[in-house]
Amino acid sequence: MIGTLLKRITVHTLDRVVERGKTSEHAPVRVAAAGLDRVRSFVGLDRIDVRLDLPSWDGGTPDQPMWQTDRDKLRKWQQDRGIVKPEKGAEAKPAEPALIIYYKRGCPYCRAALDLVREQNLLAKTIDYTDNHDLRTAIRTKTGRRTTPHVFIREQCIGGFDELRELHESGKLVALLADPSAAPPVVAAIVGDEDEDDGDGRELTAAALKARLAEGGKVLLLDVREPSEWAQTGVLAGARTVSLGELEQAEGLDPQGVWIAYCRSGRRSLQAAEVLGRRGFKSVVSLRGGIEGWKAAGGATVPYEPKAAAPVKKQPVKLPVVHHPERSPFEALLEDPNAAVDSEPLEGEALIARVREVLEACRPLVQADGGDIELLDVTSDTVGVRLTGNCVTCPSSQATLKQGIERKLKQQIPQIKGIRSPQLAP
Repeated sequence: MIGTLLKRITVHTLDRVVERGKTSEHAPVRVAAAGLDRVRSFVGLDRIDVRLDLPSWDGGTPDQPMWQTDRDKLRKWQQDRGIVKPEKGAEAKPAEPALIIYYKRGCPYCRAALDLVREQNLLAKTIDYTDNHDLRTAIRTKTGRRTTPHVFIREQCIGGFDELRELHESGKLVALLADPSAAPPVVAAIVGDEDEDDGDGRELTAAALKARLAEGGKVLLLDVREPSEWAQTGVLAGARTVSLGELEQAEGLDPQGVWIAYCRSGRRSLQAAEVLGRRGFKSVVSLRGGIEGWKAAGGATVPYEPKAAAPVKKQPVKLPVVHHPERSPFEALLEDPNAAVDSEPLEGEALIARVREVLEACRPLVQADGGDIELLDVTSDTVGVRLTGNCVTCPSSQATLKQGIERKLKQQIPQIKGIRSPQLAP
């Protein structure tokens, strides 16, 4: 052992001497180094022999102690790379969620879609393509739609937030996700190759709004300017007009929808978003630049047409309770022999969807008098409704609710025992 150590030291020393001599600037030194290198090779001082006794190998794998979790990870790594084949009867990989949402940060419609999925506890795969321009371009080319989000059900694009919400409210979304053979609805493709900026989450750009209107999307617009401004410059087509000072008491606004508020330049609309946010509205954004920015971007407006009834309730009004024994106009609807009657009790989304169908059958008779029906809630045997429009102060509202809507619901859905409404006598 000592001899091996001395030989190792001698070899290393000669290596350094020969190396430095061969790189010297003096020719005699280089010649001497080359001669020394030849001499040491003759006497065996140019290398160190290493002798190791290798153990015999029987072809097996050494048994190394491992945690089971590490063993499973190693097995999966080997299977993914084709080193070993999966064992027969091994558990298959979990299937990908049927619902896939491609979203862009800062888009209020994307945020609303993700909130809906989260609130309903739906299994979905969400993909952020904000910074991935190539992926966003590929998705837009595939769907023909350039507005976000892009919602897919089993490789079929169903549209964006509005289409997703419509499927949910109709009770069809859960059935589509649960049935692999169900065909999702096909949306129309709108060709567009521009990559518009949606905004920063608090504001929406005029270009993004124009893209949504071009695709025929359901856009909720709210003009919070003063009446004199509405008459002077016009309003965006389909916009609700409620001045900023009256917004605290405004009624008839959908708190679940995505509202786009605008004013002259974009300042008051930011305040309107804060006001509605305090009232529980889920998504309200401001139109960047207001109506001036909209016109500068080539957007169109329509003349303002004042409505007879203001959509703002300034003071709480106690509805009168008047009992009228006259015959309800719903009698003909109740005597319809072709109306379907549910034989088995309904639950959950199926019950809500059925109640909406019955109310839709009643709605034309109410709208004929300038009113409408609003669904408040549904329990296993009771439906909460409210009349709006001209029916609020109509003395026949009691007959409409009791003799018409309640009787129709009880006839078509036998499990319903009655209705509740703030316009009915306690």
